Amino acid sequence: MSLHLGTEDQTMTNTMSASKAFSRDDFSEPTKRTLAARVNYRCSNPECGAPTSGPQVEPGKALNVGVAAHITGAAPGGPRYNSAMTPEQRADVANGIWLCQTCAKLVDNDQIRFTAMVLQDWKAVAEQAAFDQVGKTLPRRDVLQIIDKLVNESYPEKAGITEKLTADGYDLCWTTANDESERVDLNGWESVLLNQPDGTKARLKVCDHPIVGGYLILLKKKR
Repeated sequence: MSLHLGTEDQTMTNTMSASKAFSRDDFSEPTKRTLAARVNYRCSNPECGAPTSGPQVEPGKALNVGVAAHITGAAPGGPRYNSAMTPEQRADVANGIWLCQTCAKLVDNDQIRFTAMVLQDWKAVAEQAAFDQVGKTLPRRDVLQIIDKLVNESYPEKAGITEKLTADGYDLCWTTANDESERVDLNGWESVLLNQPDGTKARLKVCDHPIVGGYLILLKKKR
């Protein structure tokens, strides 16, 4: 026996099917607040680090330009979507990263360049930087604070640093600790410095290199 649906029943069925097809595993509001707080309401892109929250002109109100972005897509067809994940995993805080609106748009428009692994690295670094600054006095704004950022040699390419600096007309090279002063002082190279969420600058460094020993530091020079 076949079952014939009335017009209203068929419309409801189609609506439910469409809703299911386009459902998103969005973050809850508490999850969004947690993601923002874990990086001190700053963009997690190490090349950005912009504050995403501040006061409105009207007293008693605040503004927000931050986004709780999905590391792997919230729905089929979304950037970096992983079909193996459950809806609960996609909506979990572990699958989120806090970004400013510009960087959120950037990573979703270039998902081959900004892979899930790159975003996970950004998140880990931003959260560690925020943790390191909890309860500590900020550095003076008139004094440039430079810290060492320990990475592996593939990090600059994965994070898009190599592509950006090359497009800006720079040559890049790793140099050993012994050769750093000569390259910087005599040959016109300079350290690659990245803006950090806490307002400091970080130079990229590979510690205890297995071949040369000591460390390697990434340098740039204008062509």
